[in-house]
Amino acid sequence: MAERVPLVEDAFTETAEGGRLLGTKCRKCGQVFFPKVRACLSCFNEDMEDVVLSRRGKLYSYTIGRMPSLHFWPPYCLGYIDMPEGVRIFAPLKVGESGYEQLKIGMEMSVTIEKLWQEDDKEIIGWEFEPVLEGGEL
Repeated sequence: MAERVPLVEDAFTETAEGGRLLGTKCRKCGQVFFPKVRACLSCFNEDMEDVVLSRRGKLYSYTIGRMPSLHFWPPYCLGYIDMPEGVRIFAPLKVGESGYEQLKIGMEMSVTIEKLWQEDDKEIIGWEFEPVLEGGEL
């Protein structure tokens, strides 16, 4: 069995209810960051608190990759998701059998924790977002 290795340490957690992304929030100015940072990149304050981000956000923008990359084969989708906490997250988009034609700017997206790729005996685990279909069901 392959060892599961996170893409970024301490960036997410997996629970029975599903995956959650973990960020930090500046206690001085309130800016939220993902992944976690040690000091605020806005006001340079070092007093940060851990936050659990929402499970859902809105699709801000996306692109369809049509050239192979190191870990993804075309066509693949990447996008930016605006989270309610005020942070914009870059992530692969999981579109499934219905394909990228279903993607619409502003649509609701839900985070999932998935195997992104395999390296020898290691599964690299990270976050993806998938569309929330009509009626709120995935």
